Amino acid sequence: MPLLNKWWYTEYAEEIVITLREREVKRTPFYQQSPQFKYRSILVAWMRSIAEDLHLNNAAIHLAVYLLDIFMDNHRIEEERLNFVALVCILLAAKTEERDANVPKISELNTRVGNQYPATDFISLEFMVMHFFHWNLVIPTAAHFAEYFTVFATSLSDMNSAPPQFNTYPDLRNAVQQYIRDFLDLSLQEVCLIPMKPSFVAAVCIAAARQFLHMSPKWPDVLENVTMYQYKDLQPCVMLFISFRDYFQGAAQAYNGYFSFLQPLPL
Repeated sequence: MPLLNKWWYTEYAEEIVITLREREVKRTPFYQQSPQFKYRSILVAWMRSIAEDLHLNNAAIHLAVYLLDIFMDNHRIEEERLNFVALVCILLAAKTEERDANVPKISELNTRVGNQYPATDFISLEFMVMHFFHWNLVIPTAAHFAEYFTVFATSLSDMNSAPPQFNTYPDLRNAVQQYIRDFLDLSLQEVCLIPMKPSFVAAVCIAAARQFLHMSPKWPDVLENVTMYQYKDLQPCVMLFISFRDYFQGAAQAYNGYFSFLQPLPL
């Protein structure tokens, strides 16, 4: 279950972000040692498609992909069972991030693999994944941080430098929020972003959205204060996100390896 509905608008938001920052440095290390990672881009695209069909929120799909990445990194999984593991990660993420009414049923997920597996197999694998993560799936992702950072991504003063197609502030704000979602989706595709702090990846998505729309300043003081990142730290990733934005729709494979020269910020 999510901690709070739209927590980023509540009086507890700052405290929750502090907790997220504490937890992000404790995430399970990622070593990119699984031979199954050659299938990752296909699995992630498939998981995103299922999540969209099920109307799962952004935090759920980001958590599901993270669970798959780390579990796959630490286990040898038979190729024909990769889709099954991905489905269980979606199920666990939905149970963590969604309201009960929106958590998919096992039978509903099983249809995605031709009803190959009995419910007991789902339950057994759920147990195995939960045990691996020490029964704690409250794990921050870029989507969690972006929910909070997005509140500060625009202000009325941005209308002074807004592109001419935006006649009202709500139009500009909605466009920025859509680009943030797009860049968050893009961030799921690249393996080399996995070891980076999710707060860093979220900040990159905010900065990329603002720069893509030629907003000035690129990185206002309020965003530097809220995210705790300076623009100079974000810029290399920002430029790459923007460069490959045109390939975003239906070309997940195009992103593979483009960020390999980047080194993750130390945890």
